[in-house]
Amino acid sequence: MTIAVGVSTLALGLTGWKSVGGQLLTSGVFLLNSHQDMRLRARVAATFSVFITTAFGISALVTAIQVNLSHAAAICAVVLSSETLLILRWWLRRTSA
Repeated sequence: MTIAVGVSTLALGLTGWKSVGGQLLTSGVFLLNSHQDMRLRARVAATFSVFITTAFGISALVTAIQVNLSHAAAICAVVLSSETLLILRWWLRRTSA
């Protein structure tokens, strides 16, 4: 009985990590997409990409908190902060040039 509970708990933990990892990966892909759109000066596309990047970052953070993965929540918070700083840096550089 305890082996089955241990395996199901392990499976739930791995599923949570896979979900959080997938959301962070998607957030990173859209971050690169938003950088490309900013360089091409496609405002609508860049705005959409920034929104999707932020949405997936927040979604990963919420998923990590709900699944109770404390290390994943810390990683998501750092990634979300880094993405926000990169977007602001690119946006300010674009408007000053």
